Order: sequence, then C-alpha cells, then structure tokens
Amino acid sequence: MQLSNNKKILYAVIILLALMSILFVIYEVDNNRHKEREDVKALYPESFTFFDLGANTELSDEMTKKLSGELGLYAVEKMTTIDLIIRDRIFFNKNFPKLFDLNYKLNDEKGARIEHNITNLVFRYPQKENTPFDNVKLVFSNYTKKPLLFSVTARKKEADMADTLKGKYGEPVLINWDDGKSVSLLWEKNRDCLVFSKISERGGFKYSIMIYFVNNLENMLKIEQNEVIKREEERTKAGKTAF
Repeated sequence: MQLSNNKKILYAVIILLALMSILFVIYEVDNNRHKEREDVKALYPESFTFFDLGANTELSDEMTKKLSGELGLYAVEKMTTIDLIIRDRIFFNKNFPKLFDLNYKLNDEKGARIEHNITNLVFRYPQKENTPFDNVKLVFSNYTKKPLLFSVTARKKEADMADTLKGKYGEPVLINWDDGKSVSLLWEKNRDCLVFSKISERGGFKYSIMIYFVNNLENMLKIEQNEVIKREEERTKAGKTAF
C-alpha cells in the first residue's frame, strides 16, 4: 500500500511538472509574440511634423480624409521604391552621409528596382487657395502604418518657410551647394532629419522640404530582414519535408 501511495505521489509530481512546462512554453511563445508586436508598433520620440503628422502618427481613413480637406485630391501608390536622395548621389553622400547610408540599405547598389511594402499619398498641385505647396508625397510603412518620409515642394512665394522652421526647431546646419546659389538647411532631432532646400532653377528658386523619419525607416528595414529570414527558413523546411 505504501509503495502504491508513493507511485501516486510520483505520478502527481510528474503531471504537475508537465503542466508547468506546458504553461511555461505557452507563456514564452505569447511573450515573444508580444515583444514582436511591440517592435512593430514601437513608439519613437517625436521630432518633426507636417500638418500635425509626426513620427507616431498612423495612416488611417480618418487621417487621410482630414488631410484631403487641407490639400485636396490625392493619388495612392503601393509597393514601390523609396529614394532619399536630394540632387545627386555624390552631393548627398558628401553632405548627408547617414541618410546616404540608409538610402544604400533601401536600394540595390547595382540599380535593381527594390520595392517596399509602403503606401504613398501623393497630392499634386493642391487646389486649396491657402495651400502654398505644389507637390506633397507622404510615405508610410504598411507594416506599422507609421510615416517614413515626407517630401514637399513649395511655391516660389514661400521663401519665408525657412524662417518659420528656424522659429520652430532652432538654428540648422547650413549646407552650401556647389552652384553658389542653392542652399540646404539641416535639422536633426531624436535621430530624425528635416532638410529645407532653396534650389536655383531656371533663373528662380524652388523650395523643398524633406522629413526623414529615420527611426521608422530603420524599423521597417529590420522587419523586412526578419521577413527574408522567415521565408528562407520556410523554404529550407519545405525542401527537407519534400524528400
């Protein structure tokens, strides 16, 4: 009888340990998934804004509708390339080396077309009379719905935008172009970058604003790399199970 009781106790302990092991595995799996979701939805420090859209703004129908009220009609582009370059590669590498390195990671060095899982909202010649912009392109990651790049071209009468940006973000780094006329102003905040450029063109000037959400761009690259690893593992697994 004593031996039987010991066996019962032993079986109970084994069952308890097995249940604890199962619960631990479930916890770890759920915890890892939670961490992955946190990584995808990572919140980064705010930096620069355009129409109150900042680093942690998520693309939504409500946001798009509100923006359309400010800028008018827009086109939607999906699964396309990302180009961070201002002017040309040599100029960009010389004056914006960190952004150039990021652009290198986003594109193929031999010129092959690399498409990303993104959504572009493109506003061309906004119809609103009080809108000073000629062209607005807002690039969002489809993984996180967060902004990656804002590209804005302004009308010639908006030369005072530089003063507005200085008043909001402080004194920038001044970059003189080789033509002796064009200049760029660079602001950096929490690793994100804003570049305002006054570009000489056909006897006049055009004005460009580029907002680079560096943290979000790097996060997208990390997600893409994980996707590649996952696909490779799935192909390897499929090959092993085929034979």
